[in-house]
Amino acid sequence: MKTRQHARSISLPTRTNPLLAQFDENLSSLRGAEATSNSLSSLGDRLGNLQDLYVSVDDLIQMSHIQQLVQESNKKQADGVLDTYIRILDACTATKDIFSQAKHDVQELLSSIRRKKDTTDAHGNYLASRKKAKRPIQKALKDLKIVKISEGVDQVETISLFNKVQSATISVLESSLCYVMGTKTHSSLVSKLMRSKSKDASKNEFDQMDQALDAQQLGEMELKIQDIEEGLDCLFKHLIKTRVLLLNLLSY
Repeated sequence: MKTRQHARSISLPTRTNPLLAQFDENLSSLRGAEATSNSLSSLGDRLGNLQDLYVSVDDLIQMSHIQQLVQESNKKQADGVLDTYIRILDACTATKDIFSQAKHDVQELLSSIRRKKDTTDAHGNYLASRKKAKRPIQKALKDLKIVKISEGVDQVETISLFNKVQSATISVLESSLCYVMGTKTHSSLVSKLMRSKSKDASKNEFDQMDQALDAQQLGEMELKIQDIEEGLDCLFKHLIKTRVLLLNLLSY
C-alpha cells in the first residue's frame, strides 16, 4: 500500500468548483431541514436530501484532484473514516429493520379494521409490538451515540468532508429512530434527543396510533413508513458505494 502523509500542500478545489458548491448546497439543505423533522413526511424528505448529499460526494470522489488528496491523507484518519462507515451501515440496517416491523404492525392493524373485525385484540397486539420495539430502538440509538467522528486541527480537508457527511447521516438516523420510538417514553437518552429534534411532540403519528384507531390515518402512515423504508434502503446502498470507492483509493 502506498505510504500516505499529511497533504498540507494540497487543498480542496475552491468553493466556485460546481461539484464542491453542490456538496455545500446539499449539506446546507440537510442541516436546514433538521429542525423540522417532526413528521414521517419530513423524515422522508431528509432521507432524500441525504441521498442527494451522497450523490455529490460520489461525484467529488471521481475527481482526480480529490483522489490524490484521499491517497495522500493521514492513514489513521482515513482508516477511521472507513471504520465509521461500518458502524453507520450497521445502524442503517437496524433502523430499516425497525421501520419494516413498524410497517408490518400498521398493515396488520389496518387489515383488521378493513375486515370490520373486533379490533380490540388487533390493537392490543399492535401496542405489544410497539412496546417490544423500544428495546432495539434504544440499542440502535446507544450504538449511534458511541460513534465518534474524529476532528482535529491537523485534519486534511478531504477527511473533514467525509466526517461532515457521516455526522449528517448519524443525525438523520437518530431523528428517524427517535420518531419511531414515539414521545411516550421514559428513556433519558431518547428524551434528550427528542427535545432537540421536535418542538411539537404531540403530533407524533406513532403516538396518535397508540391512542386511537383511524383507517385513513393508518393507510397514510403505511405509505409514509414505506417511503422511509425505501429511503433507508437507498441510503444503505450509497453507504456501501462510498465506502468501496474510498477503500479502492486507499488500497491503490
